[in-house]
Amino acid sequence: MAAKTVWKKSGSIIMTFLVAFLLLAFVSVMKPGYANMANLKVLSISIAVLGLTALGQTFPILTGGMDLSIPWMFCIGGYLCAGLTGGENSKMIYAVPIVLIAGLVMGSFNGFGIAYVGIAPVIMTMASNIIFQGLLVGITEGTPGGTIPSFIKTMANGGSGFVGWLFLFWVAVSVAAWLLLAKAPYGRKIYAVGNSETCSLYSGINVKLMKLSAYALCGMMAALAGMLYSGRVSQLYLGMGDTYQMASVSAVAIGGVSLVGGSGSYIGTMAGCFVIIILDGLLAAMNFSQGVQKVIYGIVLFLAVMISSRKKNQGME
Repeated sequence: MAAKTVWKKSGSIIMTFLVAFLLLAFVSVMKPGYANMANLKVLSISIAVLGLTALGQTFPILTGGMDLSIPWMFCIGGYLCAGLTGGENSKMIYAVPIVLIAGLVMGSFNGFGIAYVGIAPVIMTMASNIIFQGLLVGITEGTPGGTIPSFIKTMANGGSGFVGWLFLFWVAVSVAAWLLLAKAPYGRKIYAVGNSETCSLYSGINVKLMKLSAYALCGMMAALAGMLYSGRVSQLYLGMGDTYQMASVSAVAIGGVSLVGGSGSYIGTMAGCFVIIILDGLLAAMNFSQGVQKVIYGIVLFLAVMISSRKKNQGME
């Protein structure tokens, strides 16, 4: 009976993790040696970077919105860190807080436009993505510059065995995020807003403030991910966050979080990150072109959205 209850509550999440495992097994067969220690560590680091952006994306999606400005908040996080530290570890003590605050400010800009001005989330975040891009390109004059501190490079590339340090950091942050969403009053309010803004208002929840906070947290996580990713690649370049725009949405959707808001678990988002990164490895191993890979990503996202929307509708019946 207990097993049946667990399956009813978490069956879709368990299945998502199982799909990730089967994909890894399949790609290991298709490409012998793929699952060696070194490559598994690389996979864990890639999962962690996507996981941080998807963590942030989870908050606005739970409120019934979506943030498409992640790419350039991501870039700004990396550039700010490099510019403020000049590659010196000692300067991280003030550079890291500034990066996180910058992410909060950018995310709050999105949240204000959506919650207080009434702009549709997709329109607002697409517009702000262009604004952030223009600001960064204008300030840097389109020329990458700056040096990443060695500590961040070690954090982003180091590890023990088949697990990267960045993966362990992501897991720690994920535990905090799960506690916030699943156990804290804040999380209950976020879910309530996603389920029904009208009911939330009558329950005394400040809907506008909750929405603003969701986008603020998304911006902070995007900036943090960009800062850590810059240590991964060791060289800044414009547009380095582009791949995480729809990948973060896909991971959330595949993990069973409803894209119309109000239901789902961040544990599911974590499972979705595993699927996305391992699927990417599978497509690369099979030598598919970039065009074919994009088509497959689109199909996967479409199916995930369709399934999550159907679950939401069934839950409302």
